[in-house]
Amino acid sequence: MVEAASAHKGMRQSARIGSTPLRPLRIQLGDRSVRLWLKLEAGNPYGSIKARTAHALLASLEANGELTPGRRVVESTSGNLGLALAGLCAARGYRCTLVVESSTPRSSIDQMAAYGAEVVTVPEVSGGRTIDARLAVVAEILAQDPTAVWTNQYANPANPGVHESQTAPELARAAPEGGWDAVAVAVSTGGTLVGISRYFRRHLAATQIIAVDAVGSAALGGAAAERPFKLAGFGSGRPSEFAERDHWDHVIRLRDADAADACARIRKRTGISLGGSAGAVVLASLLRAIGDPAARELVCVCPDSAEKYTQLRSGGPAGADRPDESIAEALELLDRLHPDETLPRERAHA
Repeated sequence: MVEAASAHKGMRQSARIGSTPLRPLRIQLGDRSVRLWLKLEAGNPYGSIKARTAHALLASLEANGELTPGRRVVESTSGNLGLALAGLCAARGYRCTLVVESSTPRSSIDQMAAYGAEVVTVPEVSGGRTIDARLAVVAEILAQDPTAVWTNQYANPANPGVHESQTAPELARAAPEGGWDAVAVAVSTGGTLVGISRYFRRHLAATQIIAVDAVGSAALGGAAAERPFKLAGFGSGRPSEFAERDHWDHVIRLRDADAADACARIRKRTGISLGGSAGAVVLASLLRAIGDPAARELVCVCPDSAEKYTQLRSGGPAGADRPDESIAEALELLDRLHPDETLPRERAHA
């Protein structure tokens, strides 16, 4: 009876994934009115866009017979994917081991453990390469436990696949008259960016794709570097195994401190709570709108909210260097954002 109840709960949670709300915000840029539409993925079960990814990863392994009753799910995670995997594994009856780093939000770790997951914490490694240490622990677990199965968010095609088949069509159905001028997506594994890009390239090729990465990240190429104020889930210490140059039209790299500042300004101005990567996406969209006089309607894929990130409460690190002039201008413009009163306050789309 307990297993049946867990399975039923798991099906209920899976059914709730997706159809997250859109919140349109308007800003005047000279004589041009621009709308930034926030796709609020915190509305998913487990509080983030990674509910989509976690469900797809598990389903892919179940479908090919790798994941069966009695086996253990293993993954390296900075927080959101681990939380979703922990919840879904608990509901489906799988054991779960999650390898995190010391910068992973404490509340996320506690919630993973509350779902019954084993959590292994790896200390930070200099040079922005902590992810390599996490993956080394995953490899050790796989070598030692024949029941362990790696969901492998970094290379499993189910990661971009779910965003191509579900997230991107949601965005397309929700587009205002005339469509989206641009879609902005933050990068970590690159799965969300690539899935959305594939769909739009095939069906709505006029929409520009904005890839948003962190300064010091190697996700879209280049060397990983120290990020003293590193925001969880934003950027990566290793190149994406999914992303290729034709998956984006523009790449905008932002400092973690500026993303945090954007979150604080957006929350103060609109009351909307955004996690660090979401703040970066909104700031990058505004930068793109400033630089493109034709841009009127831009959609921002916002992976999660700010509640679990204690470092976002102050809006950024004390003593951080002043941002570049163009970014400083865009941050100040965020203080002029306001909800679009011509539409309902929230829109949700199947």
